Amino acid sequence: MANDAASKLRLLVKPLMRNVMLKIHPDFYANEPVIRQKNQASVQRLQELMRPLFEDMNSAHSRAELSASFQAKITSKPIEVGFRDSGDSKLNSVAFSFNKTRTSGLPQLQAQRTADLLSLCSSLMIQINPSTLSDIKAAVHAMGAGSPKPVTLEAAMVDSAVARFQAAREREAKAHRERRQASASSGIEEELARHLRQQQHFGKGARDPGPGQLKLNRDSVYFAPNVPPHSYSRVLAHIDSKLPFLDYSSWSNLPVMVVNSLEEALRGGRPKYPGFVMIPATIRSIQGK
Repeated sequence: MANDAASKLRLLVKPLMRNVMLKIHPDFYANEPVIRQKNQASVQRLQELMRPLFEDMNSAHSRAELSASFQAKITSKPIEVGFRDSGDSKLNSVAFSFNKTRTSGLPQLQAQRTADLLSLCSSLMIQINPSTLSDIKAAVHAMGAGSPKPVTLEAAMVDSAVARFQAAREREAKAHRERRQASASSGIEEELARHLRQQQHFGKGARDPGPGQLKLNRDSVYFAPNVPPHSYSRVLAHIDSKLPFLDYSSWSNLPVMVVNSLEEALRGGRPKYPGFVMIPATIRSIQGK
């Protein structure tokens, strides 16, 4: 009787699976490569998930697929599909989570997958005839008649709804963690930028030049790593005092790199900081590259 009920259930759910494929099959999205690729991967997983409904599960290979570890593996992530409703050009997107509850046998797993398929149809806006739904309920009940634990579609539907709710909460929690991590990362970047600005603008100790005196544009000045930070203010004041003798107007729009010595910065015949005007901290000479 259970085998007859399973055969009847298979005949009842096949049209539902066909309607799902008519919504999401990748061949219908040939001009939309992103959706096509996403749906292709999801269709392959969906077919794996629905194998207990449509294939003989008595072979050794099939029995292995009924194991808790295999079922946990294939239900670990939701399937994500894009689809269009009939007569609607708008592209919809669904992330559907399958029930991860461990089952005690094939009838329970088949009931579980039937409930998942019905819920997926609802998510894809596929209408189900009430008489068909009633026949499916009867077939599931008959299929589990000899099972130690009663099998009903209603219980499987409740389990499926709970599983989808839990999966949605897990996705929300993951998105929240990612937002917090992104915010923390942004905070680190801002702190680094603030630190670099402090190094660049040298604090409050720099003495401002007098009225009419040239002043180096602080926003374009950088210090080489081997220039001691405690000397920044003194070096800046010294550069300001020498600007009238350095033809500053001819290179004032270029970035400046203060180096410990020009010999070190030009070692090997190539400038260590190409694109910068390099000024030694002692300002005895100036070299532009």
